[in-house]
Amino acid sequence: MTSEPAISVIIPVKNRAELLKATLNNILQQTLPPTEIIVVDDGSTDHLPDVKVQFQGKVRFVENPGKGPGAARNHGLQLASGKYIQFFDSDDLMTLDKLRLQAEALEKTGADMAYGPYVQAFEQSTGVWEQRDVVMQQRALPRAKSLTSVLLLGWNCITQSCLFRKSFLEKAPAWNEQLITHEDYLFLFNLSLKNPRLAHTPDAGVIYRMHGSQSTENNTNTLSRSADKLAVLRQMDLALKDLDATFYENWNFFGRCYLTAAHFVKSGGDKKVTSNFLSNKHLLASFLYRWHNKMERKATGTNWESMHGVGKTSEDFNKLVKSV
Repeated sequence: MTSEPAISVIIPVKNRAELLKATLNNILQQTLPPTEIIVVDDGSTDHLPDVKVQFQGKVRFVENPGKGPGAARNHGLQLASGKYIQFFDSDDLMTLDKLRLQAEALEKTGADMAYGPYVQAFEQSTGVWEQRDVVMQQRALPRAKSLTSVLLLGWNCITQSCLFRKSFLEKAPAWNEQLITHEDYLFLFNLSLKNPRLAHTPDAGVIYRMHGSQSTENNTNTLSRSADKLAVLRQMDLALKDLDATFYENWNFFGRCYLTAAHFVKSGGDKKVTSNFLSNKHLLASFLYRWHNKMERKATGTNWESMHGVGKTSEDFNKLVKSV
C-alpha cells in the first residue's frame, strides 16, 4: 500500500478496567496502529478513571448516551473518522498483524468486510493460554454460500474477528440497542441483507478471552439470554419472508427457532411470546436440524459444522496465540 488507511477501533466497556488495559496495550502494539481508539463507557463504576489517565493522549474515552453495547457501538461509529471500522470487546486480544492484514485485504479486493479466525481461551498466567474450543474460521466460508445463507444455517462468528468498510456500514442498519446479548448476530444478519463482499484473512486472528467476570456468563441470566436470542430469530424470521431461501436453509433455521423457543419456555419464559416457533412444522424442522448438525459434527470431529472452517490441531491454536 502506498499510504496507510485510517482505522477506527470502537470498544464498549462496563466495569472491565483491568481487562481493558491489556486490550488497549495489545491494540496499540499493532503493526498497523489504528488512527483512533474510541472507548465508550457504558456506565462503569470501577476504576476506569485510572485507566483513562494511563492512556491519556492515546485513547479517546466517551460516555455512552444510551445504554447497552448496541448503543455504545452506534455512538462510537458516529464519532469514528476511519475508512475502516474495527468493533472490539474490552476483554479480547488480536494478533499483532490483524489490522494490517485485514486492511490490506480490503484495499486489495474492494471487499466490504474482512473476517478471520478466533478461539476461546483462558489465560492461566501471562502469555500461557488454555484452549477452550477449536479455532473457528481457520478456513474461509464455502464460496457457493452467501453470508445470509450461512447465518440462516447457524454460522457462528464474532464481530471482533472482522474489519468493516465504514462506507458500507453507513448503508446498513445500526446495532440494535434493546439487546444485551446476541446483538452481534442480528447485526451481521442485517449486514448480510446488503450483500457484502467478503475477504477471508486466515492469519488475522482474535483471542476471545474467557474469564470469570464476563457479563454474558455472570450478569445476564439464562432467561434473558434466551429471550434476546428469541428476539433475534423473530426479526430474522420476518426478513425471511422476502428472501429466496432454499428448503435446506429454511428448515435448518426453523429447527433452531423451535429449539430456542423450547429452551426459553423451559427457562421460565412465557410460552405466549414464542410466536409460532413451537408449531408442528418447527418441531419437525428441529429433528432435521439436529440430524444435520450431528452428521456435520461427526464429519468434522468437533462440535461445529464444516462451514465454521475449524482448526482443531494444537498447531492451529499455538500459531494464533503466539501472534498476540
